[in-house]
Amino acid sequence: MILLLSHAFAFDPVLESLEDGEVDWTNLRLIVHAAGGNLGTATNLETAEGDARQQLEPRVQRLARAVRIDRTRLAGALLDAEDAVADRLDSNLSLWEVYEARYHGGGNVELDAALSLQAWLRPALVTFAHTPEHPPQVGGASGLILDARGLDLKCALGPELFDAAGAHLFGVGDMTAYAASQHGPVLYVADPGDPVAAKRAGATPLFMRVDHVQDGTDLVLSAGDASELRTAALTSDLLVHGNVVVVVGP
Repeated sequence: MILLLSHAFAFDPVLESLEDGEVDWTNLRLIVHAAGGNLGTATNLETAEGDARQQLEPRVQRLARAVRIDRTRLAGALLDAEDAVADRLDSNLSLWEVYEARYHGGGNVELDAALSLQAWLRPALVTFAHTPEHPPQVGGASGLILDARGLDLKCALGPELFDAAGAHLFGVGDMTAYAASQHGPVLYVADPGDPVAAKRAGATPLFMRVDHVQDGTDLVLSAGDASELRTAALTSDLLVHGNVVVVVGP
């Protein structure tokens, strides 16, 4: 289920709730929660914080496996591949950091930690990308904003975009390796006015309504919109650079 977490004076990120944490699909990070100390029982704060920290690493490892890569795979499948990429992903799981600590009366401590999914999954993303580097195209559409509000969409790191006839339009494989090393193929936001959407899609984006969702994670455009996108991609790098924003929510 997709939830929205409110922050004062900020746009809400798109969150997917997990046990003991959530995936922040807007900022592309895995958030993990832990608590130390016994509620109602006085506890040394240092001991309680140490207890909470000990919980974080196994929780990061467990929840990271549940991150949705595409319509068929969770990140656990990449970790189980027994190849060089899996080894690097396993090593990168240590990149998590505690970003907030809350100390309560009675010596109880709550910790929030975050793992950047881009940093963690970069070794896999660059292997998924197959478009050769080329001189940048100047002009044309700067990006693509897809309105998928009201649709039953499951956020994934690498969704695909299809036309009404089932022909492939876009996915991480259409990006350059450098672009994939910088960010995933799409950015999920809850509001098209979010500044991060403008930053990704640029000053002159195309706006299109998603016709329907396919296989939970993939997006389908009408024949007319698909034709417009193909034409725009001939004179723009919006797809090879992954300048695609997906707006989700009710």
